[in-house]
Amino acid sequence: MLTEEDKTPPYHHGNVREALIDEGMQLIESNQVELLSLRRLAKEVGVTPSAVYNHFSNRNALMLAIKIRLYDEFNKFFENRSSNSGDPEQDLVEICLAYCHFSQEYPSRFHFLFSSILPIEWSTPDMVEIATRTLARTRKLVLKIYDKYKVPCSEEKVVNTTLLIWAQLHGLVALKQSEIINAAVTYQDWPKACSLVSHKQVEGLIRNHLTMTVNAILNTQHAESHH
Repeated sequence: MLTEEDKTPPYHHGNVREALIDEGMQLIESNQVELLSLRRLAKEVGVTPSAVYNHFSNRNALMLAIKIRLYDEFNKFFENRSSNSGDPEQDLVEICLAYCHFSQEYPSRFHFLFSSILPIEWSTPDMVEIATRTLARTRKLVLKIYDKYKVPCSEEKVVNTTLLIWAQLHGLVALKQSEIINAAVTYQDWPKACSLVSHKQVEGLIRNHLTMTVNAILNTQHAESHH
């Protein structure tokens, strides 16, 4: 028989919303996003379904709140790992390494952030700002690299370079998580140094990729100066 101390205290009206988000996060951590529903969370939290609808009109509204929470954690993760060295290339390396480390430390959260899709009409200015904050910082660093080497550039070129860096980084993370490269090393005699098993291998690839990107920027300037 439960004692009074054993019973879960009822949630007060003021913290039902956060409790629902917390429970939703638990489902994400256990890779059970498909089970995420307002009724299920109401039961887990110990409130009536009608109490849930006071905070979230439907599942999309709940998903949006969870994403905002996760993006806030995502951004803080980057901020805590940034030295703000003043060298845009070093700062860009730190952002890329932090992206990789976040995916390794919080694989379920990472997968949810970049695989779950909300209808565009659910996007709000606040949501877009928090979701793109780290990407926007990356764009500023790319612009600083162009400025550092006095390479003329348009806003379009800066954004395209930023997206290329982000896309290649995300692809590398996805390949590591899928284990497909490690399988190729095991069964198709690919070089062991390319297995992406160790953090050192991944970090080395990231650094090489960014060096190639900077070299491409400089080569573009050289080619354009001869036209």
